[in-house]
Amino acid sequence: MFRKIREVAVREVQRIFRNPVYLVATVGMMTFIYVFFFSFLSEGTPQSLPIGVVDYDHSSISRRLARELNATPFAEVKRHYSDFAEARDAMQRGEIYAFMVIPEKFYADILAFQQPKISYYMNQAYLMGASLTMKELTTMANLAPAAVQRELLRARGYNDNAIMGLIQPIVLDSHLIGNPYMNYPAYLLTTVFPGILGLIILLTTTYSMGVELKHKTSRQWLKTARKSYFAAIFGKMLPYTILYLILELAGIILMFLVFKFPMEGNLAFYMLGSIIYIITMQCIGVFFIGIAPVISTAISLSVLYGILALTMSGFTFPLEYMPPAIQGLSILFPLRSFYLFTVDTTLFGLSIAQTAKYLPMIAVFMFLPFITSKRLLKALIHQNYPAI
Repeated sequence: MFRKIREVAVREVQRIFRNPVYLVATVGMMTFIYVFFFSFLSEGTPQSLPIGVVDYDHSSISRRLARELNATPFAEVKRHYSDFAEARDAMQRGEIYAFMVIPEKFYADILAFQQPKISYYMNQAYLMGASLTMKELTTMANLAPAAVQRELLRARGYNDNAIMGLIQPIVLDSHLIGNPYMNYPAYLLTTVFPGILGLIILLTTTYSMGVELKHKTSRQWLKTARKSYFAAIFGKMLPYTILYLILELAGIILMFLVFKFPMEGNLAFYMLGSIIYIITMQCIGVFFIGIAPVISTAISLSVLYGILALTMSGFTFPLEYMPPAIQGLSILFPLRSFYLFTVDTTLFGLSIAQTAKYLPMIAVFMFLPFITSKRLLKALIHQNYPAI
């Protein structure tokens, strides 16, 4: 059996080097993904997002508010606009993510205790940019009354200690668990990379088998395996498994050793989970080509499944807030379990005993190829499906 698997694996390695699409779709794509995300999010979180200010008051306090807003880490006042319409057009053109409107008589209303209203508008088409700029605008809008009150109390002769006791009688001491530096890539990329790699695994697996059916070389493939179906499958997948493991190991080294992402748990156990996840995604790819032994149909299924897996994993939108029927469908995607495994291992630092429960939920998908093994074997032998 080992000799059969080795011969099929050697045949597949030769095919990989004869057809550059395999290396481009795996090594080339993941290299691009690593370079893109690590360069785009090199600061941990986006910095100095462009925003605008519409100042109808032109008072000292309104100008000070704009200066303090410009000093925040996530936002930078790119331009002061003359009116609301001009700022809205700039936001619609994508020049700014948000803008703040300071009304007329802002300072005068503050002194008269009239509660002036500050308005701000965000472009929610850019979710991350809008969320971060909204956070800064809200913070500065909440701090503006405190700054005015501080100046009034100073004018009345209060010292700074007494003023802070009146303005902020309770001081919050907050601690971020697992990700204390608010490193956005540490939360995002640990799921994005396996999700994209899983999609690549599905596409490569279905393509490498589907192209054998399309070009009528499946009988030669089985002949190399000496008519052993399982040797043919294992031998064909083995070179790709090694390649995917190398790509995953490169991502782990970049994330946890080079860029110092939080790793509160056991790194070796996380690598074991990654290996199980990779093999599972290969098995799902074999399952898809067994369901539809036509290359175009199998690739379409892989793309649909891979994209839905990213959505259903819950790292972009909490699964708990999705409709109950959608929540139940999440068990069909191993990326959901791998996401929970990653968060509990890397950020929360749970023990192996606490996180091991996710591995069987991932590994159970390895049995899927057995369901379609007879159908796929018939397709390889008879080659009676349309070569599309």
